Amino acid sequence: MVYPEILKQAQLFVLAIPLGAALLFVYDLLRVVRRVVRHGTAGIAVEDMLFWIVSALLLFGFMYRQNEGVMRGFIILGAFFGMVFYRIFFSRRVVKGGTAVLSCIVRAFGRFFRAFCAPFRFFGSVFCSRFRKVFPIRKKSARSAKKQLKKIGKAVRIGFSKL
Repeated sequence: MVYPEILKQAQLFVLAIPLGAALLFVYDLLRVVRRVVRHGTAGIAVEDMLFWIVSALLLFGFMYRQNEGVMRGFIILGAFFGMVFYRIFFSRRVVKGGTAVLSCIVRAFGRFFRAFCAPFRFFGSVFCSRFRKVFPIRKKSARSAKKQLKKIGKAVRIGFSKL
């Protein structure tokens, strides 16, 4: 005979597995956006912090609602198993496919606005010039970037020498 309390805890464990997989799926969507749109180190850190805070609150809310506020380690373990299962079997495909789809959308969006801004470039439209900074038509070459870094380095050295 199986006790009802043990059966309920087993059900909670099984329900926590898809919750963990769903959390990692959302994180993979965040990874897709990072691959397509450039992010700085500080931006990535803030996004990660916010994601994991929201994830912790969702997991706590799940435990609070489903288990009458009693914290149980097996629920966290179930979420962890769901994350591991998702990571092994689905994560790579989701990130690759999502990156391909989102980059196609961003490229199409960029082409549309470049075509839209083309007649206005002659007049030097402010909107179009700002848009070109977001979606550059030509990327800087490695040499020009190296020159800029050297200039910045010299300016920093000069600034420190004056101190």
